[in-house]
Amino acid sequence: MFQTIGRAIPLGQFNQFITGSLVNACLLIAAAITGLWGGAAVALLAPFGAILTGAAMPLPFAPIVTIGNFILVLLFVLIKKNHILGIGAGAVLKFAFLFAGVNLFVNWMGMPAQKAAAMIAAFSWPQLVTAAIGGVIALLVIKALGRAVEK
Repeated sequence: MFQTIGRAIPLGQFNQFITGSLVNACLLIAAAITGLWGGAAVALLAPFGAILTGAAMPLPFAPIVTIGNFILVLLFVLIKKNHILGIGAGAVLKFAFLFAGVNLFVNWMGMPAQKAAAMIAAFSWPQLVTAAIGGVIALLVIKALGRAVEK
């Protein structure tokens, strides 16, 4: 859903930051509410949803994104006593995995330089930023949901 909305809003390169942050928030919220397997399901579905809504990501790269998403979810769940640390560690490791993965992928696929550069740019530092922003959004939503459940 966020991928569709993100493509409908003409914000240029800022779309990645809005859409990516919201998708990362969904990953973490799903994990907080349903546990590891719920977060894993969203981690698996998100890249395919992005492709179906027009993301400029080759289908063979989707499993790499799935694993990156799962890394964020896994660390968030494993370090549940300190959500901020879990999000921080997850964001750093997701970024590192995707950065290494995209570089290996574009070399393995022999992509043209311009397309390779665009993919590397999209799956490098912006992944760290969107995971962190998504984490902040998720924590706010999780806190608000906790208050709503208490009432």
